This record gives sequence, structure tokens and C-alpha cells, in this order.
Amino acid sequence: MKFELKALVAVLILTAASYAQTGFTFLEIPVGARESALGGAGVALVTGPTSAAHNPAALAPLRHTSFSVLTTRHFGDTRASFFSLNIRTKRLALAPHFWGTRVPDLEYRTAPSQTPISEFDATYSAVGVASGWKLTNGLSAGVALRYLHSKINFESAEGWSSDAGVLYRSSVQPLSLGLAVNHFGAVNQYATEDVALPTTLRLGAAWEQTFGSAGSGLVTAEGASVRDQTPHYSAGVEYKAPQFLALRAGYIAGLDTQGLSFGAGFFYKRLALDYAFLPYKEELGEGHRVGFTIEF
Repeated sequence: MKFELKALVAVLILTAASYAQTGFTFLEIPVGARESALGGAGVALVTGPTSAAHNPAALAPLRHTSFSVLTTRHFGDTRASFFSLNIRTKRLALAPHFWGTRVPDLEYRTAPSQTPISEFDATYSAVGVASGWKLTNGLSAGVALRYLHSKINFESAEGWSSDAGVLYRSSVQPLSLGLAVNHFGAVNQYATEDVALPTTLRLGAAWEQTFGSAGSGLVTAEGASVRDQTPHYSAGVEYKAPQFLALRAGYIAGLDTQGLSFGAGFFYKRLALDYAFLPYKEELGEGHRVGFTIEF
């Protein structure tokens, strides 16, 4: 098993080594209100269907079939959505999902003028399926494959991307370790411009401790190396009450537009409602993410 783990890690690192100018940067926006409130650190977390966008290996430990929907509002009235259904089988988990962003009412001009010729929307979408399976009781692996499409005014581009990851959960300590390569793939040209995906190598850990009747606490952190960008680091803390409520806070270092994040979760039986608040820097306003998950 040590050999299998080393081989998986080697494959992921070699895959991420083929780094060149990036596009489709909407893929870098963290999916999941819980993960977003924790600074975007999700590679070592087992959250639900949103794990399909962070580390597909984290789908394997999920015990129930579940469905998640996420809506996001950013600066400039940018909207984003994510839908995923995690289907449990005996040996693996399958999670078909949709991931999209829309930037509305962009002004089209061919020369400097007060009045635009017209307005248009920029749209980006990813449709695919992720799968995770257990290798041992503590070790799981996963992969994801997506079709990508983008349209900006008259120009469009399409292509594919893939993810691969491993997740280790200790049976003697409340520790999880996650490693993933995200957004490895290719797209065709935008007009005459070559576009490369924001291929990302992510490594993280999570520590969760129960406090008996007082609930539980979680600390998570990860580092991410994105093609042609400065590496960034994120961390978050979560307190989960015995019933109904979870409180979260996080921080990202290395990004010009983001820093602190906050959020809360409300859960009852197999229902969960999560919220993340993101105060952006550079006078860009704030972001809001709301996610809903139901287990069957």
C-alpha cells in the first residue's frame, strides 16, 4: 500500500508540472459555501457533493447519496452556480455536476465613445462527472472529467479539463491529508489567442476534534500552486455545535483581492444550509455564497 500511495502522489506531481498564460479563471473560484468560509481550503475536507470540485477522492468517504446546489454573487453583479448529485454505490461514488459563471451587461465598443454599441454577457461553464473510490479504510482516490465552454460576445472557446486526487484519513488520529491536481486539460483558441487552463497543485490537511456534548472543532489549511501565478495559502477554523449550528472563519494569503472570510452553517437531520461572506479588497465590494445540501 505504501508503494500505491507513492505512485499516486508521483503521478499527480508530474501531471501538475506542465505549467504555461491562463484562461477560464472562473475555475479558480472555490466551490462550496463551507469551503469558501474556510478560506477556500477544501482539498482535505469531506463535505459533500462540492468535494467534486476540490478533491474527487473526498467523495468516497460519503455514506449517503446527496445533492448540493450553490449560488454565488460577486462584485460587478457576477453570478455563479454549482449543482452536483453524489450517487453512492457499493464500491465508489459518482458525482455528475455543473459549474457556471455569468458576467452580465458588458459594454461593446470599437472606439472610445460615451455610448456603447451594444451590451453582451460573458458566460463560462463546465459540465462533467467526478468519481471517488476507497483503496483501503483510510485511503481513497478520485478523478474528474469535464467539458468546458466559454462565450464572450461573438467569440467562444471549448475544451476539456480533468482533476485527480488522493485523500488519507487516519484511523487513530482525527487527521486528514489531501493532495489534488485540478484543471489539467486543454481548450481551443479564443480568436487568435492561445489559452491555457489554470492548472493547480493543492496540498492540505484538516484536524477535527470532538468536545463531547460541547460539539466539535476543525482546523484546516492548504497551499496551492497555480500555473503562472504566485502560490497562495489558505486556512480556516470551524466550530460545530451539537445541534443545528456551525460557525466558520478563514483567511487566504497571496491573493490581491481576498483575505478574510466568514460563514455559518445550519443543519437539521439530513439537511444543511451554508453561507459564506467574502469581503473583497481593492474596493471590490463583497461576495455572498449560499449552498444547500440534502442527503437521501
